[in-house]
Amino acid sequence: MKKFSVLLVEDNQVYASLVQLLGGDRAEFTWCNSLEAANKALDKQQFDIFLLDLYLPDGDSIEFCRRINTPKKEDTITVFLSGETDLEWRLRAFEAGAENYIQKDIGKEVLKIKLDSLLDYQAKRLRALKHAKKDSQIQTDRTFRTQLDHNALIHFYRQCLNLNDINKFSGYLSSLMQSWELDYIARLKLTDGTEYHFKNNDEAICDMELELFNDLEVNSANVQSFGQSTFFKYHQAELIVKNMPTDSYNKGSLIDIFHYVVEAIDIRLNEIAKLQHMDSIIQDIQEHLSDRQDDKSLLLVNELVDDLAAITIEKDLSDDNDDMVFF
Repeated sequence: MKKFSVLLVEDNQVYASLVQLLGGDRAEFTWCNSLEAANKALDKQQFDIFLLDLYLPDGDSIEFCRRINTPKKEDTITVFLSGETDLEWRLRAFEAGAENYIQKDIGKEVLKIKLDSLLDYQAKRLRALKHAKKDSQIQTDRTFRTQLDHNALIHFYRQCLNLNDINKFSGYLSSLMQSWELDYIARLKLTDGTEYHFKNNDEAICDMELELFNDLEVNSANVQSFGQSTFFKYHQAELIVKNMPTDSYNKGSLIDIFHYVVEAIDIRLNEIAKLQHMDSIIQDIQEHLSDRQDDKSLLLVNELVDDLAAITIEKDLSDDNDDMVFF
């Protein structure tokens, strides 16, 4: 077991030797007999524990205690060794950042017990601190990952909102999946029976994959997991993510995200169908009105048709024209 590094600041050589003898089985001591020597030692080495005599040849150690605890060093503890029993000194020591105050007028056996208790306390603190830092890092990583997930999802939603060309779903899906390094297969089924199939790198979908869609579609569940893959469907849109994460936290988060992704695609497919139907009506009206331009009411209808036609024009959402920034 690794020993604790202890800075012992004590001008009484006999008492310093006693402390080192009683704690030597679990700690390695650096002994200083003055604050000046202690400051030099502190500049050269880091310590797990500080044992400070209150009165030293070059002053009391309260300010030294305050220095080593400002800002608070979570992985160290400071303990005073003193013959002073007044409450005032205990309060000053506590205010300066000390965790304990051991009186010198105790027997060797009691001092041994207190030193062992001190070392046990520090061992527990360091273990708890290690776990806390690990949990904190996990939480920080999850928060950062969640923010990235939300950004990628918002970006995909924005692309879908202005999409008129169904084939562009392929590039948008591939870009989204790259955020998590996932492989996917997508099938979009329109009301007229037309199907669109998308896959990573614009690969072709094989017969087995199409059969898998058909088999999974029979099940009424909107989300189905099998092995490391998960199937999502929402009316006209279906998606299989082939390599979902294995840990429950990330997998659960992505299941929620892709459920919304498939829903967004389905909603946009319906909107595209309405726009296409509107476009066909506009063309019919324009052909019907082509030789009737002299009637005022027809001119107004023409103006309305032009406005409707403008709605159906696809917006350019290339990266160069994207004014949203994602980190």
